[in-house]
Amino acid sequence: MPTKRASVDLEPTLARRFKARLAYVGTSMTAVFAGQISQWVGTWGSNFVTHTLQPDEDLRSLSQQYYGDAELYLAIAYFNDIAYPELVQPGQQVRVPEPGAPPAAAVHPTAISAGVSKITVSVDVDDQLYRRFKARAAFEGVTVTSRLYDLVMQWTGDWPSRTMMYLVKSGDSLTTIAFRFYNDSTKHWVIAHLNGISNPASIAAGQQLIIPEPLTTGQLPIGESPYLVGIHDRGGESLMADKGRKGWVLATEAIGRNPYDYNGMSYADLESAGYGVLVRLNHAYGNPDQSSFPGTIPERDATGQSYQEFAVRCGNFVEHSSGCHIWIIANEMNHPNEWPGGPNGQMLTPMLYADCFQRCYAEIHKRAGHKNDQVVLGAIAPWPNKATYPGNERGDWVKYLGDLLALVRGACDGIALHTYTHGSDPAKITAFAPMDGPYADRNFEFRAYRQFLEAVPASMRNLPVYITETDQNDPWAHSNTGWVQAAYAEIDRWNQDPTHQKIRCLLLYRWLPHDQWSFAGIQEVKDDFRAALDHDYRWW
Repeated sequence: MPTKRASVDLEPTLARRFKARLAYVGTSMTAVFAGQISQWVGTWGSNFVTHTLQPDEDLRSLSQQYYGDAELYLAIAYFNDIAYPELVQPGQQVRVPEPGAPPAAAVHPTAISAGVSKITVSVDVDDQLYRRFKARAAFEGVTVTSRLYDLVMQWTGDWPSRTMMYLVKSGDSLTTIAFRFYNDSTKHWVIAHLNGISNPASIAAGQQLIIPEPLTTGQLPIGESPYLVGIHDRGGESLMADKGRKGWVLATEAIGRNPYDYNGMSYADLESAGYGVLVRLNHAYGNPDQSSFPGTIPERDATGQSYQEFAVRCGNFVEHSSGCHIWIIANEMNHPNEWPGGPNGQMLTPMLYADCFQRCYAEIHKRAGHKNDQVVLGAIAPWPNKATYPGNERGDWVKYLGDLLALVRGACDGIALHTYTHGSDPAKITAFAPMDGPYADRNFEFRAYRQFLEAVPASMRNLPVYITETDQNDPWAHSNTGWVQAAYAEIDRWNQDPTHQKIRCLLLYRWLPHDQWSFAGIQEVKDDFRAALDHDYRWW
């Protein structure tokens, strides 16, 4: 599509506000110029007459004939893409736009004061749109640049109407500051443009920044931690407290599906102590050794009543609990041990889980005081391949997540993940270990989490991500290999890229001795965890 270059000079303050608003809205200068020009031009020029020039005629005489003003001849020239109006020839056909229409009263554009420095912004505009734009501007007696200036002024308006001041601290970057105020690190250009920062990496501690239209106060809500570290289960908090880095604690609850059960729990001690609190709500816990498979969510009946009962029970539990506002619904729904009835029971497809999750989401959010709670998708287990359904015949766990996200889009506040290695070698943290057979494109080690995140659609990459289980797959050994430190270093590296979806925690599985993976009594693992704490890894 042919284009023309449109340029306009702006005062530095207007240029900064204009560019910052573009970044804030998430649109391009090209789109805004095209939209504003199109809106202003409207249907102007759709009414025209075709005139064949006679030997004694030129564009000035045509302008006098059709407009009563010879000085509007440039409107005809621009409308016809005539670069040299004085060189038109007899017999040449020209279109005269809007004949007989009196020009609008000239609008006197806002002038840039003499001596004020200017910043030129330029953009490519559709050739035909720009032709009509120039013609209408000439018809109304204004220059193209002055009309463009006014369009920029109109679109920018008084934005930003609300700002906050922020003092840059040691360790800050524009991406972390953007995440703090917008929950989106990619909006760092909003702050950069408004503050006249051409190099986003150039900020320094002690620098004052203006934050335009912040979405948050810049402070984490109570019950959330700025640290990546955390432990699955209560009991190990002192490891974090002793280092002055109170990370995350996950509690899991089996709450049943009785809609008349109003019991809840208190996590206020964790919240008031400064920990991040996550609670996973399960229908029940299974025990494969005893062939007990009640299901992480209940078995769905023909009408969905069982799902609605579970959703109401979730709402009741949340409403009568304290000290938590992040609720994870169910666990490893693609794993046969979590299906109602187990491997031979009701397979939890993305469609079934999405039905149950959306009911829970609605019930929790409608409870008084919980409108802004986070209702988070349960984690998909990496590597089990038994959850097969049309479109995912190979039981791919990554596709399972992608299909699930497509189903719940717009009704989801966060994503939980699980990831592990197969052994205690720290090198497995960053290795790509392709699986066998049809799964050669899938990683059998820790970076499986990256493949999960690749399945997240762009529209959901602003959601918080919580890795709520990690371990070495084998039971923790009395050996400090540095595996824990390597795991946290890997997640921190991921978070340093501003284009990556932010991971808020990585929780070691687990503290309580409910299975073979408890590390409460393994000093070497605790020492490794303490060493990881020394690195002060933060997502916030």
